[in-house]
Amino acid sequence: HEMVRVKSRFELLAVIALCAMALTACVGVSSKELQALGSTVTPADVDFTELLAYAGRAKTAYATEAVIRAKYPATVRVGSPGATDAQYFVERDDKTRTQYIAVRGTANRKNIFEDIEIRIRQDLELGLPIHSGFDATSHALYADMKPSLKQNYKTFVTGHSLGGAIAAILAIYLARDGYDVARVVTFGQPKFTTAAGVERIGSLSITRVVDENDMVPMLPPVTALINRLHGSYEHVGPEVILLDGPHYVFLPSHNADRISVGEFWRSISFADLADHHMDNYLNRLSTKATGAVAVSYNDRERYITPKKKHASN
Repeated sequence: HEMVRVKSRFELLAVIALCAMALTACVGVSSKELQALGSTVTPADVDFTELLAYAGRAKTAYATEAVIRAKYPATVRVGSPGATDAQYFVERDDKTRTQYIAVRGTANRKNIFEDIEIRIRQDLELGLPIHSGFDATSHALYADMKPSLKQNYKTFVTGHSLGGAIAAILAIYLARDGYDVARVVTFGQPKFTTAAGVERIGSLSITRVVDENDMVPMLPPVTALINRLHGSYEHVGPEVILLDGPHYVFLPSHNADRISVGEFWRSISFADLADHHMDNYLNRLSTKATGAVAVSYNDRERYITPKKKHASN
């Protein structure tokens, strides 16, 4: 188990290193712009108790159907269609006319490599460029869950890792089909579309929660030279960066992707797959539920305790 974890980490880092050969990977905001953007603490009403509730669902999506139904008795469907190796559950409250969709994230090594797959395809139904692996899985899940959904219910969607990307794509399908998508919250979500896609779906309420040392949200890497047809991957929505204790950074959507290039390169040295685990996100969020303190992006390293590197790494 440990050997797989370490090997996967090295393989992920190798893929990241390939980006050093792409000139566009080094293009972000200038040092002057970064200093201006990153020194500001943007006022935001971040409800960490609410985020913790979403995280609980995202974590439970990894469990067996029996565990899911025991923890969330309003669950009406647990599905894992076809050969997708993905799982989701739909929780519905007919009294409040609300429904939650939670999607399981990276469950094994095969899923990790789906996270770093760089192919983009044009989704003909949505007219958007989307990561090919995420798109195929999202289609399968949406078809499977649709009979269990109520179109006139407020809909909330969440997921971790690969499940976060799928959750965001599902929200696009739902909004297209007239569902009332109230909120999407993802954890450790990799990128799934390009600048063209971000422009089209920017109106969706998507909040991305990331750990400071989680490198998966920086994947797939910048690939504009590789993918000339569609351009490079970009994130959509504001970003909440989790630091030690009560501290966090909030980046509004118009800044989050622009300054993430710096985080991408920093993560080569500091990132660890352990920081991607959902348990880590739950621990980070729990320390902020009773009181949180926003800090600037440029000050974030003051609120992260460096991890000791194990000899086996």
